[in-house]
Amino acid sequence: MNTIRNGGIAALVIAFAVVPAFSGAMEGKPTGMLTGADGHHAAGKAVISKGRNGNPTLFLLDAKIDRAPDGRVHLAKGGDYTQGVELGRLTEFSGALEFPIPGGVNAQDYDSVVIWCHKFHVKIGEAFFQKGAK
Repeated sequence: MNTIRNGGIAALVIAFAVVPAFSGAMEGKPTGMLTGADGHHAAGKAVISKGRNGNPTLFLLDAKIDRAPDGRVHLAKGGDYTQGVELGRLTEFSGALEFPIPGGVNAQDYDSVVIWCHKFHVKIGEAFFQKGAK
């Protein structure tokens, strides 16, 4: 039971740490709903906001994503990961996930997020930012 309690507390601390970045309205922040692709399941909300360090960060909130052996998260143009920038490897597949956007990358140049499995060359999921939300 201690393991469950400790795990629950850790999960609460992680979730609480992400929440301050979203205090107030989401209006004006690039936001889109994550959906599955190519027969895979992906759900949640993709939001670009300031991270804990004040730098632009992609958050996947309430994420539920099929496991992929080499899943990568990309900011993309038109849902094409090759027309974008890789933000990092997908190591967690549910909950609140966070991917810092590298310095020098203008998030407003991208209209979507793609989760791509490099090993099997397949799209796991994608989210398109709502127009006017930048």
